[in-house]
Amino acid sequence: MTLNPVDYGAKLNDPTFRRNADIINDLINAMPPSGGVIELPAGEMWIYDKIKINRSYVTIRGVNAGTRSHVDVEEQPGLDHPGGGSKLVLGDGCTIGIISEKRDGAPRVSSIQLENFLIQGRATDKGQIAVNIEHDNDAVRIIGVSIIAVGMGLRLLGADACTVRGCWISEVHDGLHSLGSSQQLLVANNYFGSQPGGRSVYLENPEWANIVGNNIYPDGHVCLEAKGAKNCTFTGNNIQSYYTGAVIIKGDGNLFSGKVQARRSSGNWLPDPIGRDGLYGLIHVDGNDNHITASSINSDQPENDTRILILGGNGNWVTNTKIYGRASNRKVVVNGSCVDTRIVHSASSLDVDKANSNTSIVW
Repeated sequence: MTLNPVDYGAKLNDPTFRRNADIINDLINAMPPSGGVIELPAGEMWIYDKIKINRSYVTIRGVNAGTRSHVDVEEQPGLDHPGGGSKLVLGDGCTIGIISEKRDGAPRVSSIQLENFLIQGRATDKGQIAVNIEHDNDAVRIIGVSIIAVGMGLRLLGADACTVRGCWISEVHDGLHSLGSSQQLLVANNYFGSQPGGRSVYLENPEWANIVGNNIYPDGHVCLEAKGAKNCTFTGNNIQSYYTGAVIIKGDGNLFSGKVQARRSSGNWLPDPIGRDGLYGLIHVDGNDNHITASSINSDQPENDTRILILGGNGNWVTNTKIYGRASNRKVVVNGSCVDTRIVHSASSLDVDKANSNTSIVW
């Protein structure tokens, strides 16, 4: 079952029409148990209330996402946002674009899919959320969706086997937040860009997550943070930041392999937006049995700032990692409480501050 909201009274390119969300919600509620598809035609569909998906097997898809920077405006008379494709435009007072609301005692929702359209808010400081999946969920798929000018792009709560792939989530305050706990999260081949004070990708208690092949660029104060992470893989990401603490991994048994670049803006190393000092580490690790390997870290931090900090835990390794850019005698810093840290083919003893820990160094 594929439904075009325009066939049921919805209107395109009309900011004065306020019933689009109601019409889409009525179509979703009328779907059979097997679910169905809401197909958004090309053009701007303004919404002033939440689109609610409180059932399984619902797809919302557009003809294409029409990705284009909100800053790089292209003249298109009569349209609010540049670029082609299908758009949901969040009007004033619309706090959330698409939501799956938490319902106590209800079964979790499965197989919600959002695909190939753009969500645009009013600005990054209005508190709007593009997509909020706050009900326990399984196999949510967000594919080829562009999100701009909102406070938060994606907020996922209790997500199992969730896929976020091929999206462009930029010019937002915060990008993707996966909260509560999650299993088997896949975040692959996306573009993320947050604002100062924001976090591009934040994961809370993920297990077996795969964060792979993403381009994460300034200005967020954190590019990638995983808190309480277990047995997760962060590989092949290209991460660029103006601040210390670009990558934060707290947890056990995680693998990091990728490219991290600490950059200056207009020739200056910027003050940290949340007050962290240069000892915090461009990459900050706290936990047991984590492994940074086969990575390339190009740092333009001040000379005495820390590139990799092993704050605490046992059995953490840094191996076969190239750390270059500005010279530093703190390429790797190991807290004195750490046990059995190994630094192999990554930094010499002159570049490592291991305090009084029993860190092994092979150069």
